[in-house]
Amino acid sequence: MVRMVRRADLGDAEAIARVHVATWRTTYRGLLPDTFLDSLAEPHYADRWRRVIGDASTRVYVAEHDGAVAGFASGGRERAGEDGFHGELYALYVDNLAQRNGYGRELVRAVVEGLRDMAIDDMIVWVHRENSAARGFYERLGGRYVRTQPVTIGATLLHESSYGWRSLDYVRC
Repeated sequence: MVRMVRRADLGDAEAIARVHVATWRTTYRGLLPDTFLDSLAEPHYADRWRRVIGDASTRVYVAEHDGAVAGFASGGRERAGEDGFHGELYALYVDNLAQRNGYGRELVRAVVEGLRDMAIDDMIVWVHRENSAARGFYERLGGRYVRTQPVTIGATLLHESSYGWRSLDYVRC
């Protein structure tokens, strides 16, 4: 088994989109309507990820397992004006078959280094409150609960909770 995490390039957009759509369909089944999840389209997400990867203010990383993208993460400057945080882990998704193999920690480590390269020294992440596995993951990495807010996805009202690290030195990955 050959594993590595590297900075994403434009050629990774389709593979990132595949992981993105697949993980949303499994992770959020039962939380979001099936019709919404089934409507997610890989080509749309591939276009979106090409734009994100091409944006110099965002860092995107992929985890490869035997040469295939098994997960991805992205981060950059905090987007919503949250007090006390300048950096944000925007997304972290690992294919279901590759979970619990250390990819998530490696991807978070890559984002942390990317934020440091951007002269950012803290980080926040938002996670769906009902996603107890993800909340536990961020807690094990040393994230401290910040607050919960409502969010609308499609036509569904959910709640997302934030976890923060006041210093990237406190991220245990």
